Amino acid sequence: MSPSIRADPAARTLNVDTAKMRVRSVITTVDPDRAGDVVVPTGIRNLDEFMLNPIVLWAHDRQRVPPVGVCEWLDVQPRRIVAQTKFAEGVPFAEDLFKLYEQNVLRGWSIGFVPRKARRVQRSAGSASLHVSEWDLLEYSAVPIPENPGALTVALEKGLVRDVTLRDWLKLVPDDRGGRFWPAFDVMSELLIEANGAA
Repeated sequence: MSPSIRADPAARTLNVDTAKMRVRSVITTVDPDRAGDVVVPTGIRNLDEFMLNPIVLWAHDRQRVPPVGVCEWLDVQPRRIVAQTKFAEGVPFAEDLFKLYEQNVLRGWSIGFVPRKARRVQRSAGSASLHVSEWDLLEYSAVPIPENPGALTVALEKGLVRDVTLRDWLKLVPDDRGGRFWPAFDVMSELLIEANGAA
């Protein structure tokens, strides 16, 4: 089964340690995401394996930018997963991202995972969502869902974001009305179709 992403509106930053460039955050919850899909936090099946290579990415991008940090620990709770991320020091891209979290401009997080066990749940108007009860975590990402798009614009105008690649990425965000860029598709439904086809 192909990897999936889940940008959870309830995922948020809880605490920032400026001196050590650490961020404690909720990376996923049991609440439905924007597509109505649910990933059960206690359904994670590869926690020990993930912690052997606990990378944190920017926007699930494994090709254009290096990891921005590492996960120091995960706390799996019934309704959410809390993670502590140590951002990379001496890497302008990662340092700029950390500053945006520190200033509450960015607060969102998203998991990249592979479902092991999922079922379709019918919704109104003939649409369906997915309930993922077992899954493997591949990575989690800092994502370009700003707490306040206006604050992001100010941060860019003031030159607080030095890294050119990050600046170009973030210039797209203030114009993102209703998920045009992030997320723009229902990958969970596509995964269910793939899984049923392979069965």
